Amino acid sequence: MEIEEIKNPEIKNQIQMVYLHAENNNQKAIDRTNKSIVEILKESPLITVTENDNYVRIPYGNDGDFVVPIFTDKSELEKGLEYFRLNEMKKNKVPQVVDIDYFEKINDNPNFLGLLINIATVCYIIDMGI
Repeated sequence: MEIEEIKNPEIKNQIQMVYLHAENNNQKAIDRTNKSIVEILKESPLITVTENDNYVRIPYGNDGDFVVPIFTDKSELEKGLEYFRLNEMKKNKVPQVVDIDYFEKINDNPNFLGLLINIATVCYIIDMGI
């Protein structure tokens, strides 16, 4: 599948719902929506960025924790790559289409916090262990 063909509007809609639920302090609805996002991710092709054939890790905090960026469509990828350029992170980055199984091996890493969806605009971390 080509990057241009990837469209995941439902993920963006669900993330917006999480923010609305958070405004209403509705944790049950947030948890339910996060589970829905994970299910959508399991069924959707995603875009990630690799470096030297390895997924890109973005440090999160000072304890060795990290997130892995994914993008829901080509426009989000382009915005994300611009974000990488602004942060001197662009070198050797290669976008590729993957499915959620691509990330399965890192889920056991205790420092893996989750997938960072659309780093330049949404910046929403989803824990795959939900």
